[in-house]
Amino acid sequence: MHELAPRGRASSPDAGREPARFPLALVSLCAAALCGVVNLLLAGDPYVNADSYSFQAIARSLLAGTGLVYREPMFPDLPLYAFRSPAYSAFLAITFALGGVGATVALQGALHGVSAALTGAIAGRSAGTRGAWLAFAMYMVWPAAWFHAGQLMSETFFTFVSILTVWLVFRAHRQSRLRWAAIAGVVTTIAILTRPAGLGVAAGAAIWLLLSRPRAAAMFALCALLAWAPWPVRNAARLHAFVPLLTSGGVAAWNIHSNQEPIVAWTWMAQHTNLGELGLDRHFREGTQRLVRQDPLAFARLMLRGTLEYLGPLRVRERNVWLHRFALLAALPALLWAGWRRRLLLPALVWGAQGLVLIPVAMQDRYRFPSEWCVVVAAAIGLQAMTVRWGWRRTAGIAAAGLLACIVFTAMVARG
Repeated sequence: MHELAPRGRASSPDAGREPARFPLALVSLCAAALCGVVNLLLAGDPYVNADSYSFQAIARSLLAGTGLVYREPMFPDLPLYAFRSPAYSAFLAITFALGGVGATVALQGALHGVSAALTGAIAGRSAGTRGAWLAFAMYMVWPAAWFHAGQLMSETFFTFVSILTVWLVFRAHRQSRLRWAAIAGVVTTIAILTRPAGLGVAAGAAIWLLLSRPRAAAMFALCALLAWAPWPVRNAARLHAFVPLLTSGGVAAWNIHSNQEPIVAWTWMAQHTNLGELGLDRHFREGTQRLVRQDPLAFARLMLRGTLEYLGPLRVRERNVWLHRFALLAALPALLWAGWRRRLLLPALVWGAQGLVLIPVAMQDRYRFPSEWCVVVAAAIGLQAMTVRWGWRRTAGIAAAGLLACIVFTAMVARG
């Protein structure tokens, strides 16, 4: 792929070649080492979210040889088999075996560094070398990424396997070799078994691959299905029911649609453990359906609010979203020209499909974060489009002014 299109017109997109002068292996190694050390030095609280204790409990259970089962502190008499994601708990078990919480924090920092390098490589395939380095630098300093990398939560691991899936899909497209599609299918299953939003990653990648490589798309889907199959089989043996993903979806949806604090649902579950894991999930799923039927306008408002929040931090008043706002603005120029719009297709498919999974169930800042790398890729493409059309000096000036405006605006509307 030529890095730059002739001035005045955009070349057709080509996902077939690595960007020149972006040595992915070397960049990944250096970024992993740097981010692993920095994440340890930041010394944040890895237990900011109470869910961390649950993931830790499952990891300890795995290390003890009792499998993917744990008990919640609020109702310890009920063993839970499929309430939490298995993939992140397995990752925690490995890192705990290597060196405890410190090893987990260091490795999550390293994963952030590798994710930044992969994001650069993905952007580079559509925006050339300059776009690769822009995306890499932007994601390296992404505030939310550093916030989540210091916690014992699944955001960093899920983001890494999601980005890795897309990078592998690019390789499958480029080399027309089914083995890369097969590996991508296995990796996307890890994403799905880390968070249900991984279904969006799988769907977006599969649709994009299907448009030009139908056989690779079929291999991708087949291997994803085969890699996923042991999980529902295991759940059927433990719970005597078909549980394709998790049994926490009902309570997560009810918390959002009922506008209640999570403690309300958790207290109710603690008082009704006789229903069992499946019964609790069924209760909250049915409760969510009743809420939607009783007040469809409230449901529509919730969906609109969730869509706005997923589109970007348009309503968010946090101080760390200044870079996200800039990335959204930087992506807009790519929409002006057809050749550049086509280059947005894959990140747009993955980003949109994840949103379709998340918005009806649960929309929060931490749930949006794992799809923000798509915005970074789009921003790199948009900035490169501006550079090709208007030159790098003018683009640099416009970008600097836009970044300053986003910083000032965020400071003005942020909570005190």
